[in-house]
Formats: sequence, C-alpha cells, structure tokens
Amino acid sequence: MDDYNQAYVDFLEIWNVWITRISMGVVAVGVLITLYYFFKRATTSDPKEKHDYINDNEIDMFWYSMLTITIGIGLWLNVSFGETVKEAMIFMFVRLFVTASFTTIFALIFNSLIKVYYPFYVEKRLNKLRHKPRVNPNNGNKMKLISEDDEDDYLTDEQIEEEARHAVDYDVWLDEETGYKKIEKYDGSSLAVECPSCGYRTLRVENEEVIRTATVDQEGELLNYYKCSYCGHRERRTVITNKLRQSPKV
Repeated sequence: MDDYNQAYVDFLEIWNVWITRISMGVVAVGVLITLYYFFKRATTSDPKEKHDYINDNEIDMFWYSMLTITIGIGLWLNVSFGETVKEAMIFMFVRLFVTASFTTIFALIFNSLIKVYYPFYVEKRLNKLRHKPRVNPNNGNKMKLISEDDEDDYLTDEQIEEEARHAVDYDVWLDEETGYKKIEKYDGSSLAVECPSCGYRTLRVENEEVIRTATVDQEGELLNYYKCSYCGHRERRTVITNKLRQSPKV
C-alpha cells in the first residue's frame, strides 16, 4: 500500500507540473488571440474594411479568446488543493469533476454575454463606422452619403434587385465637386432582428426562396427563413420587393 501511495504521489506531482505548464500555455494562446485581433483592427484604416473585419471576426475572436482563457484557468484550478488530493485517488477524480463543472458553467456564461448581449455594443460601433464620412482618395474631398431614396440613380438594375431582395445593402458615397462615387456593399443577411421567442436581437435570415421575381410590371415576392442563434426559434416571413424601373440589361 505504501508503494502504491508513493507511486500515486509521484504521478500527482508530475501531473501538477505539466497541467500548470499547459494551463499557462492555454491562457497565453487566449491572450494572443485578443492581441492579434486588436492589432489587425488598429492597423486597418479604411472605414469599410474595418467595418467588415469587425463584423466578420470580433464576436467569434472574443469567444475563442474567452473560451481558451476559461479552459486555461480551469486547468490551473485543477492543480489546486494538492494536499487533499494526495490522501486518495478518488479525490483527484472529484477535483477533475468540480473544475470541469465550473469551467463549463463559466464558459456558458461568457457564451451568453459575448453572443447575446455584446452584439448590441458591436452593432453601435459598426453603425458609426458605416456612417463615418468618406474621403475622395484622389483629392481629399469629403464625400456625401446619398439617401436611400436617391441612391437608385447610382446603382445598376442588378444592384437594385439585390437590395430589394434584402440580400445586400448598398451605400453610395458621392464627391459632389468631381462626381466621383464609391459604392459600398454590406451583407444584408448579417443584420439581426429581434426574436419573438427570446426577445434578443439574434434572429437572422438563414435561407430565402423566390416566390415571384420582380419585373417592371409587378412586384416580387420572397419567402425568408429565419433562425435565432440564441434560442433556435425558426419562422418564415414574406417579403414584397419593388418593381424594377426597367427591364434588366442583357
């Protein structure tokens, strides 16, 4: 029995050393993910490129970072209370279970904070970036954002149809002095709306079906399929699209 206890204690010491090292490495990876994200964001100067980078990466990168750090801290906690665990191997399994449980609970809490509440903050920042005044790269003139009512004059028929289907959303910036224009494209499916089931702004278009194509003579009709990324609620909504101004160019 003494030999067994000594062998177990020796194993436990090696286990504690390696788990401590691994936990420090995992936490370091989580910190590096965050630093890399902030570096990329800080070095992206164009408002549209920064908008897209934040929209595509911030929530996921923060989630990966917090999940990694949480796992690292959980591993570090696993090597705590070493004296009690030395008494019998059963206490080691108890310690594993307790630390795994707490790690899972905190991971779920961070998941809710980052994927449900944090997007509201991100959306406000994205909106500011989207409406930040653009500058003509040729002469430095400030450009004007054309209103939704007037922007169709600067878009092609295909772009107008895309907007009508809510597939994308276009912003038109114009240098009124020279006539130089810049058209920025935003993914319409990434825009979330309030979910009627859970009340969070996490309901997004998952798929869409064209019921009737818009023409110059009649409006179009779409059937959008929504899914809530938080509670899993699904629903369908009918969308009526505007008539085309003229027949599409061939």
